[in-house]
Amino acid sequence: MDMKDVIALVNTNRGNGKKESLNRMHTLLNKLNNPEKHLSFVHIAGSNGKGSTASFIAQVLTQANIKTGVFTSPHLIKVNERIRINEQLISDDAFISVTQKVAAVVDEVENECGERLYSFEILTAVALLYFKEEKCDLVILEAGIGGRLDATNTIPVPEVAVITSIGMDHTRVLGDSLEKIAEEKAGIIKENGDIVIPVFKPLVEQIFQKKAQNKNAKLHKIDPSKVEHITLRDKGSTFSYKSFKNLRINMSGKHQVNNALLAIEAARILKDKGWNISDQHITDGLEKAYWPGRMEKIQEKPAVFIDGAHNPEGVEALTASIKVLFPKEKLIFLVGMMKDKDYMKMIDKVLPHAKKIYTVSPDPYRGFDPETVSDQLRQKGVQSEALASTTELYDFLTNLKDKDDTIIIYGSLYLIGEVKKHFS
Repeated sequence: MDMKDVIALVNTNRGNGKKESLNRMHTLLNKLNNPEKHLSFVHIAGSNGKGSTASFIAQVLTQANIKTGVFTSPHLIKVNERIRINEQLISDDAFISVTQKVAAVVDEVENECGERLYSFEILTAVALLYFKEEKCDLVILEAGIGGRLDATNTIPVPEVAVITSIGMDHTRVLGDSLEKIAEEKAGIIKENGDIVIPVFKPLVEQIFQKKAQNKNAKLHKIDPSKVEHITLRDKGSTFSYKSFKNLRINMSGKHQVNNALLAIEAARILKDKGWNISDQHITDGLEKAYWPGRMEKIQEKPAVFIDGAHNPEGVEALTASIKVLFPKEKLIFLVGMMKDKDYMKMIDKVLPHAKKIYTVSPDPYRGFDPETVSDQLRQKGVQSEALASTTELYDFLTNLKDKDDTIIIYGSLYLIGEVKKHFS
């Protein structure tokens, strides 16, 4: 087996229908002697903000000398990004070695269950086995889609669970309302567990309150009213929260402050449970945390930002950041999204801030048609131009004459990953 074989197994569409139970995943883990039962977890679910929150918590734990495994998705450049220990990516050799052990039982599981495993289920098993073999003290496990039926939800009661946000994404799988989506995310709440949530609309919050009550779990909420002296900049923010003064994070946008608050509350719960975490570890960890592709500045002149906003809530967060960082400036947008998304609705949200919008397909088969989208924008009186490929996009950025322009590239994470790779 080599890395091509690994990718073919863990990063290629597999599976054969709607997921109705976790039976396949439990069967797979049983065949591997249940690595999840030898680990402690922080479980994270939500529509947006999972990766940033995971990064904040991971850095806090790393500062506390806690050997921390991190499992996130998707990746931007290489699949190894999804499995890390103390922010070091899993090596190709280790990835191949662990995947071989999981691959050895895949056929047996599929024959026993009468259906194919999804790639994400296999990848989750690889991550859990790797973290067990490397004797991680604590594992931060990010759910893929939803929560209740997510492959990561086969773990025992975590030390703490975190819900980052609820938005209208993956509606065909999770449901067509915020309440239905919240029900799915709330599925990670386990008996006698601890769960941290942000401020939600009353109907959504009630779902988490009821689930926590039914599971005899303790619900912890962040308190935005305790945030003071907040300053938002294009390379991060400073703020105070409760007893923490002059905190600094190097991720832009008010939503990242909220993600940091979730991390603070989760770290405090871990501390109360005996993990050796100090306030200084929290302060230092927040400042060192980094998550690529979310309002990330990748060039100075002209200023170029990339943001993987590809659902309504993500674009709302993006526009909120724009209003603070560029209140009077008209910006150039380059956008590429998948054709199954409500992309025009998400492009419309940035129109009040747009000088011109360029469109590009993030994928030749699943991406929207950039010419059609540009035509629709021009019919609205918006300056717009379609780019034939990402190569044409790079040529455009290279040849920009006005170095005072600000360019924001947003949309599909496939597009953001390609741009990130090019600039790297």
